[in-house]
Amino acid sequence: MDRTDFTEEHLKSDEVRAATVAHSDIEPAWIFPEAPESKLPVGGTTDLLVALANGGAKMFNVSHVEGRLLDANGKLATRLPRFEYGQSLGPLEQRSFRYPVTLDAEMALGEYKLIAKIYYNTRDKEPFVSPVVEEMVELVPPLPSGDALMRMLRESLLVVVCVVVVGLLGIRAVAPGETKGKATAAKKAKEGGKPELDAVAGNEWLASTLAGSERRSPKKTKKG
Repeated sequence: MDRTDFTEEHLKSDEVRAATVAHSDIEPAWIFPEAPESKLPVGGTTDLLVALANGGAKMFNVSHVEGRLLDANGKLATRLPRFEYGQSLGPLEQRSFRYPVTLDAEMALGEYKLIAKIYYNTRDKEPFVSPVVEEMVELVPPLPSGDALMRMLRESLLVVVCVVVVGLLGIRAVAPGETKGKATAAKKAKEGGKPELDAVAGNEWLASTLAGSERRSPKKTKKG
């Protein structure tokens, strides 16, 4: 059987040549827009936004990004999926690329080192690779699903409504007593008298009168 290799020579050379260094004109940057504290939930996808700035006069083709997670001992914990682009980066141009970091729900929670690299080449197929991120991240529990999130929102709203209703009932329970007391005071002021003070005064007068009458009891005369 004829096994002649019809692959073009420049493609054969690309297979042999591997990117090992970064180009001096390329400046990378990165950010987690949805996880600024680098806390990545397992069982889902968190986007890593990679920005490249081309400060030179050459045209580059951005091919892909690769990433992996290392455990506390520096051993490979998981290899993240490779993400392809195939987009150009012109001279003095800046572009951003989304790299979805997909984590299995079974991964152990805790701190890992995230290492991600971006690969690109010139028009003459000269390959380069730039380190994007080499930082510690924390794997956290998965985010609640849509149904669970709606249930949490409904429960929170119910608690707020109950607090508001109880507060209104408390205000209404206090207000009638205050109004009644104010009305009674106004009525007494209108009549021009203060029954409590008048009663006290009357009692004192009676007490003094009785005491006076005892002191003035008639004395027996010699004739009596």
